[in-house]
Formats: sequence, structure tokens, C-alpha cells
Amino acid sequence: MHTARAQQELLTQPKRHNCISKDLNRFSEIFSNDINIAVWKRKLEANLHQAAQNILLEDPNFNLSLVPRKHEIKQVLISELGSKNSISILIDDISRLANLFCSLFELDRVWIRLDSIKRPMCPRFHTDALKCRLVTTYIGPATEWLPHHLVDRSKLGSGNNGQPDHKSGLFKSKVDIQKLNTGDVALLKGDAWEGNEEAGIVHRSPHSEDDYKRLYMTIDFQELFLKIYQQNKRFAMLN
Repeated sequence: MHTARAQQELLTQPKRHNCISKDLNRFSEIFSNDINIAVWKRKLEANLHQAAQNILLEDPNFNLSLVPRKHEIKQVLISELGSKNSISILIDDISRLANLFCSLFELDRVWIRLDSIKRPMCPRFHTDALKCRLVTTYIGPATEWLPHHLVDRSKLGSGNNGQPDHKSGLFKSKVDIQKLNTGDVALLKGDAWEGNEEAGIVHRSPHSEDDYKRLYMTIDFQELFLKIYQQNKRFAMLN
């Protein structure tokens, strides 16, 4: 009975698709109602990869969080990271992607985070309670995600009944798991996007048996930063 109900829910849930292309101009397809992930496929240039390596060589525990105005993005990055030639191409790339995010969503400010990660921060498949997030990985394995039509959303969160994702029924086979490549840039549509409730892209941190050293960037709406800041402030007041 439960299986029949789950199958019916899969059939009746809203249709969502993905847009995967080497053409950056197709990034704007994220605004289509039936798209919940847009991926710009790109090969990371050797000098950009080396610049990212230089960041980690200088500080293996590196992390950066900024909320700059659009017209100040590059200058703020230089003031935080320095103007050395060894990382200038990385600053240029971050600036380009942040400006792209601002232009797509007509934003004056964005929240940029660049972090060294040594273990999966979000090991379980999940959706995000936000509108949209840009992600890219400069070093190490990249984000994993599940196509919308292959997910049983009733198994997300507590619906897994304590079972690991690969046993809970969330997806049928490991071959269903899609993986971004290092250097790929993706827009992940969340549950807070108007009209996309309960249809946010299901994703997780990469699982890898190799050396788990990542340099990972996210770009978010400023409103998410303010929301988290206010939540943390209230929590601090309670304690």
C-alpha cells in the first residue's frame, strides 16, 4: 500500500528538468518553471587551478565570507586576498561569477563564500530553503545531485526512517546520482523559489574515497545572509 502511494506521488509531483550546457548563455534557463538546476560545463584552466592551489598552500584551513556590493566585488576580494599575481586569475573568476549572479537576479549585493573543506559538510541528500544558489568547486570532488523524476521526496529528512540514503528508497540506483565536475558552475534552485515549493534540486556534498580536499565556492542572495545572521543573533541572546 505504501509503495503504491509513493509511486502515485512520483507520478503527480510537478515536472522538473535540468539544463546542462557548455553555453553560458543558457544559464538564464533557470528562470523556466520546469528547470531546477542549470549547469555551465567548463574545463578549469590549469592556471586557475594553480591559483586555487596557492590559496590552500598558504592556508589549508582557508575560509572567506563577504557581502560586497556589485560594483565593489573585485576590489573587496583584492583587499581580502591580496593582489599577488599567483591568485589574480582566481579573483577574476570569482568576480566574474559574482557579477553574473548579480546581473541574472538584478541584485546590488551578494553573499560570497569560499571555503577549504576536508570532509562532507552535507553528506545526506537534501534540498535548500532558499531561492537559488550558485556553486562551483575549484579543487577536489564537486557537488552531487539527483534528477527530479528519480527522487522519492517522501524519503528526505525524517522520511528516511534512520536509513542511509542508498537504502531508504530515496533513489533506486547509484547510477541515478549525477556529479558535477571540478570547475563546473551550477545554479541550484531551492524550495523558496516562488512556484518551486517542494521541488528544489536534491543534492549533497560529494562522497569520495580519495583525498577529500576541496576549495568550494557558493554565491547566495544577501537576504539569506541576513536571515542566518538574525537567527544566530537571537540564538546568542538566548544563551
